[in-house]
Amino acid sequence: MPNSSTSSPLQPETDEQAVPAHTLLELPLSYIRFLMGMFISRLGDSLFSFAIPWISYKLTQSSIVMGSMYAVSVLPIVLFGPVVGSMVDRWERKKLMIITDSSRALLVGLIPLLHFGGVLQLWHLYAISFVLTILSLMFDVSIVAIIPSLAPKQLTRANASYQLSNQIAELAGPLLAGVIIVAVGGFNTLWIDAVSFAGTLVVLMLMPSFSKPKPMASLPQIFKDIGEGFKWLIHSKINLSFSFQAMIGNFGYSAAFGVLMFYLLNTLHLNTQQSSINYTLLGFGGIIGSILAVPLESRFRRGTLIPVLLGIGTVGFLFASVSHFWLAPGIAFFAVTVCNVAWNTIVTSVRQETIPSDMIGRVLGFSRMLTRLAMPLGAMSGAALSEWTDPRAVFAVAAGAKILEVVIALITPIRKL
Repeated sequence: MPNSSTSSPLQPETDEQAVPAHTLLELPLSYIRFLMGMFISRLGDSLFSFAIPWISYKLTQSSIVMGSMYAVSVLPIVLFGPVVGSMVDRWERKKLMIITDSSRALLVGLIPLLHFGGVLQLWHLYAISFVLTILSLMFDVSIVAIIPSLAPKQLTRANASYQLSNQIAELAGPLLAGVIIVAVGGFNTLWIDAVSFAGTLVVLMLMPSFSKPKPMASLPQIFKDIGEGFKWLIHSKINLSFSFQAMIGNFGYSAAFGVLMFYLLNTLHLNTQQSSINYTLLGFGGIIGSILAVPLESRFRRGTLIPVLLGIGTVGFLFASVSHFWLAPGIAFFAVTVCNVAWNTIVTSVRQETIPSDMIGRVLGFSRMLTRLAMPLGAMSGAALSEWTDPRAVFAVAAGAKILEVVIALITPIRKL
């Protein structure tokens, strides 16, 4: 993400340290327009994230299917992350984002189309989720790569604003989804998501190019690109530490989140509106985390802040593991999401400060492969635990993973940030 920044990778950039919270959105107009388009698209995504597990549950009544659906949605990142990273570095990023945005809209719309045609089967959901994840990975890595071009001197503020836009959408999405599903059904809800991709598409078409395309790569060149990204990552101790930390955390988070809908409907016996309120707390936590990231970073060393944030997330999951309160899962994920979003905002800024711009796709592609590696295993483990024992055990597993994240933050170069 970063161009080769001359600022120390272990400290926040000077202009960011003095940024008060109320200036969070004082960013270039082009970036504000980009955020507006992303908000519309992310709002649709949050409807999809709520509707798909709802549809899966109604079709099968199985936590195994729900967990495997979540696993399939992250498996492509493990399989194709480095290849996608090479594509992001070689292709013109604006065109790549336009192509992926349009393709995702068509795929989401295909689900209700197959349903109303009477031919939708479970494998269709698996296949579409698989391809959607590949396209979303291309789009998301491209976003991280272009942010330094849109707001080069305001990285933490720009990343926090992007997170804020996403989390507001995730807050509103489940509430809207609960109402819309009751009113028109889960499949019709997906039409809204398909249309929402137009928000990003319009903004992207009005923007200038973000990078110059490189010659099309042969298969050997792609493997060479992947090798360069891997070599860069393993020689950057701070970035490698972040990757391993996130990989462990993702295992625990996926174990809990992958069966969250099943836990709410089957164990707590909540209705659709109550379930949507629990999901809404995730979005609300993300908003708080994105707002707090800049002022927290301006007051505390990153090396101190990161383990504290992860420790608070641990407490959140422990609460859900011992409580029968119907809002306990939402409260737990609220605490975890506050900390995860703040952590992610800070870590993204460190990556943008330390990874050269022409390497960002390859390094992030490989890093995301590592960080997502444990997600399918976590999702399936959570599903198995929910079937075989007290479903609250998944929250204890997630808390244990958070504790390991704290340990990594304390014994690796992260502590020196």
